[in-house]
Amino acid sequence: MAGHYEADLVFSCGGGNYLPSADVWLVVDVLRATTVMSRWFELGGTELYPVKSPDDARKLVQELKGRGSSPLLMGEVNGIPPEGFDAGNSPVELSYELVRSHYCGVMSTTNGTVALLEAASTGCPVIAASFRNYSACLDYALTIGSRIGILCSGRKKRPSWEDALCAGAIVEELSSRGELIMSDSARMALTLWQNRGNNLREFVRLSTHARYLEQIGYTEDIAFSCEIDASTVVPMLSVSNGRTVLRSVSGSARPYQHEDTEPKPEPEVKAQKVTDPFEELLSYTRKKAN
Repeated sequence: MAGHYEADLVFSCGGGNYLPSADVWLVVDVLRATTVMSRWFELGGTELYPVKSPDDARKLVQELKGRGSSPLLMGEVNGIPPEGFDAGNSPVELSYELVRSHYCGVMSTTNGTVALLEAASTGCPVIAASFRNYSACLDYALTIGSRIGILCSGRKKRPSWEDALCAGAIVEELSSRGELIMSDSARMALTLWQNRGNNLREFVRLSTHARYLEQIGYTEDIAFSCEIDASTVVPMLSVSNGRTVLRSVSGSARPYQHEDTEPKPEPEVKAQKVTDPFEELLSYTRKKAN
């Protein structure tokens, strides 16, 4: 029997949005935070601490150095690395040498790290997803539960074109796994994705943030961020020494599980069917009319 799933979506973070109930949250910041997060682990990084502000990042770096670590301080404000940071928020500028010369990383970005921490405040598992790894992220998320929440980081507390587009890709992939009930916002993102045309990079370049990145010299980041399923890395939040930290769980033989609970079996995936969320109500209304 095919799985039964639900998808709900919030288009931006940081605006006091209510986050609906979900079994697991996929946080999306295509340009560029969640793309950088997956790249960090692709290049051999072991831990990545997301924080809300550059000041918080600087303080945490000093704290980690006091424990004997040598963290990489990375991130951006308005797309640019803050003063004193070791690296910015460019997936292209990360290298094996840079990542592997540090035990861990500390990251602060305008939207992406804020969205991750906002999703974490729900108490649910949180995964960092992007175009490069969304299928692997969804695979892992479905070992946790069937109710998938998607939080788009957005830009300046408003929806962003590229994040909504990636969210639509996730919804479409989820709909291929079995019967799916979608919120209106999930359906809107799916519609955007299904009307993207044949050139994803050019479609993403329509966004305000993509145009801004081109203006400040990060055109290559856009092309990199538009690679579909180029990675199987799944960055997932956990808590270490009272701090929220990302670690890669891709390739794990066991699914995520709460303490004192048995692992949930992975859902079977055979049929492809999307259920209209209003179908039951319409059926009831027709019966009454007759």
